[in-house]
Amino acid sequence: MKLLFSVLCTLLWASSALGQGYDIYVSDAGNFSQPPWQILKFDGNGENPEVFITENLAWPQDIVFVENTNTVLVSNFNSGKIERYNATTGAFIDTFAFGIAAPTRMKIGPEGLLYVLQWSGNGRVLRFDRFGGLVDAFTNTGVSQGIGLDWDSEGNLYVASYNGQLVAKYDLNGLDQGNFISNNLAGPTNIWFDDNGDLLVSDYNGGAIRRFNSQGVYLGNFITGLSQSEGVDYLPNGNLLIGNGGTHSVKMYTPAGTYVNDIIPSGAGGLIQPNAVVVREHPVEFEINAGLNDAWFDPTTTGQGFLITAFPDIRQMFVAWFTYDTERPPEDVTAILGEPGHRWLTAQGPYDGDTAEMTIFVTSGGVFDSAQPPAVTDLDGDGTLTIKFAGCNEALVSYEITSLGISGVIPIQRIVEDNVALCEALNLPPPP
Repeated sequence: MKLLFSVLCTLLWASSALGQGYDIYVSDAGNFSQPPWQILKFDGNGENPEVFITENLAWPQDIVFVENTNTVLVSNFNSGKIERYNATTGAFIDTFAFGIAAPTRMKIGPEGLLYVLQWSGNGRVLRFDRFGGLVDAFTNTGVSQGIGLDWDSEGNLYVASYNGQLVAKYDLNGLDQGNFISNNLAGPTNIWFDDNGDLLVSDYNGGAIRRFNSQGVYLGNFITGLSQSEGVDYLPNGNLLIGNGGTHSVKMYTPAGTYVNDIIPSGAGGLIQPNAVVVREHPVEFEINAGLNDAWFDPTTTGQGFLITAFPDIRQMFVAWFTYDTERPPEDVTAILGEPGHRWLTAQGPYDGDTAEMTIFVTSGGVFDSAQPPAVTDLDGDGTLTIKFAGCNEALVSYEITSLGISGVIPIQRIVEDNVALCEALNLPPPP
């Protein structure tokens, strides 16, 4: 079991969120420097529009949700401010940062700081902490009319210049590495790296999404037929959403770049000029945390249960399941240690939100407190174990054991409640 645990802990957690639904948020630049301006909210089908934010907007540019504080940040070109709002209601909270030279695109960087581009001024990329404090001007040079940013797999930063018709590159320390792309662009906005390392560039003036390889070599058009393209994000199924100002809509494409439909039709919710599109999964009311680490059981089947351990740093859960065989052994079957019907299994896998999805493992061949013969674990697994927590003292286990062809559900609770208070404290979001 120790070997199993150490092997699985080396795996990167790369699973997607566990299907909890989502909404689509769109920044509407309206008449650019003149209102009306709004942040719109649509359901996952692009329907049921509602005005999410209008207060204190001044040519909004980008939207960043900060989930662990239940807040959302909006950059504003005219005021030079980033305003902070309640992520659930859209109610204004306060000014997160100010004194920025026409802030445009924002992203949370690899180290957890907020990177902010400036359209004017010295054009250097700014970094802010979670409280809105200015950390530094990260880049040693500026980019004129910066409006798109992303990082490659090695941590280098790339910034798109709209009027420069280029993409600049900076190293991990923010030092200028020269122009990464300086051709085949008429007015780039959003930029992002795809899974194979190519850089995709939304060309606002060129009406297309351009593709460049990891060396900056132009590979051709990924998507064409756009007009004033700005604002991009992916749905959980991999489809790509692109704001299209020329038609006052948001278009949807397959991962291969094939047009599907206008998921947000022209003018829906009063949409005029989309310039940021953000897909936000519905936040769960309960988040798995280390306060759940305890002994759990079903009171109707005392004498068996689960030892559950969550590892927040790697977002993995490990479970030891103590139970019995599916049938009682014959009366003449004996055991040297313990009871002949005793059985135990282990499970491990990633968790997200309130749910852990794990693989069941069977370990066999060992002898009590002895290294010989060595115990063996079948790393292919023998089914699945899912635990969905409703709170700090309530969960539902769903299992499917492949070798036996059986499945079922088990409601569980803690054997003792000493750690409930810790769990509840860890589930509270930190103050904004």
